[in-house]
Amino acid sequence: MGAIGSTITAEAFEALMGRSRRRVFNLAYKLSGNRWDAEDLTQEAFVRAYRSIGSYHGDRPFENWILRIVSRLFLDLVRYRKRRVTTVSLDGWPSDNGESPLQELPDKTPTPDRAAADAHFDEHLETALATLSPEHRLLITLADVEQMDYKEIAEMLGSPVGTIRSRLHRAHKYLRRALHELQQPKPKRV
Repeated sequence: MGAIGSTITAEAFEALMGRSRRRVFNLAYKLSGNRWDAEDLTQEAFVRAYRSIGSYHGDRPFENWILRIVSRLFLDLVRYRKRRVTTVSLDGWPSDNGESPLQELPDKTPTPDRAAADAHFDEHLETALATLSPEHRLLITLADVEQMDYKEIAEMLGSPVGTIRSRLHRAHKYLRRALHELQQPKPKRV
């Protein structure tokens, strides 16, 4: 194996990958909510890191760099899935020519893994988190679940610390509001 980029050998990259693989997978799993997506995100993150190792600055932690790649891949995955559509037959609605039309609707059904993961979390918290944007969910996961400090998150996402603080404050505000709304008693129908 030869040199990767200009300064890191393939062996050194493998060592970096081995030390950070578990943390990368754990973040991918917490963000995606299922093992298959987490495995795909982890693998793709390391492939991308390997291909662009020349842009890695050795004076910064490798883990922050690779976690940044995973975070961006997750956001790309979310954007892709929002655009994904599924074809549904509307059998009871004949078209002008008497044929059954097809309509494309977004696929919003949870995967079996997602449904199982949801069963393990507090229903209100999981529902409230689902109302957040992927970016806000990412920030809450990094700060509150991964216990990363603002500086680490800022380095990982390539944003100033002040921006991370304000976005995280806003994400917490939205989460509190969503939790409050979910915990309000529903009016009884008469």
